[in-house]
Amino acid sequence: MAAELPENLFSAPPVRAAESVVAFRYSSYDVPFWVRPNSRAGRWNVPGDGPTQYWSLTPDGAWAELIRFEELRSEGELDFVRIAIWVCRVPTMRLVDLREPETCGRYGLGVTDLTGDDWSRCQAASKAIRSDGARGILTPSAALPSTVNVTLFGPRRAIAFDRTPALASAVPAAVVAIGRPPAGLVNRVIRRTVSPTLF
Repeated sequence: MAAELPENLFSAPPVRAAESVVAFRYSSYDVPFWVRPNSRAGRWNVPGDGPTQYWSLTPDGAWAELIRFEELRSEGELDFVRIAIWVCRVPTMRLVDLREPETCGRYGLGVTDLTGDDWSRCQAASKAIRSDGARGILTPSAALPSTVNVTLFGPRRAIAFDRTPALASAVPAAVVAIGRPPAGLVNRVIRRTVSPTLF
């Protein structure tokens, strides 16, 4: 059964180009970014595409992606999780906001494509978005209703969170927690109906 989409899915105002967003992701590695092409498919990439880096605008959103990917079902299973949550600061210049219906339609996407289990239309749209020069996208989260994900296209490297980047590939980032998802979140996550892939 398809997940019910929140009424306010497209109600968030667009982000202006001069701003930045704070984003979160889990990582079992000692860095949150990479420079090599992805080896696994994701909603916005196929294997071999340039680096595609998945983040969320809230810590709960990042934890929800972990819960969904690992198919965790209970608080007891979450007790075994010990993983780092990273925070980064991403400039919004050249981020395409797919929460805007007009922008979404321009790339042949409907609201259900952004959160559905069939990734083929998003993967196809990703190629067009990248060729338009976008550095990433803002989209509704499929794992946790009313949260937003940011997906970055291209290689990135982490620098100290209090530094100002000199290069577009440098992103201020830091580990903010190592632990388990918060209590109660496991019951709020929207489950996939097909096998998961890496967030």
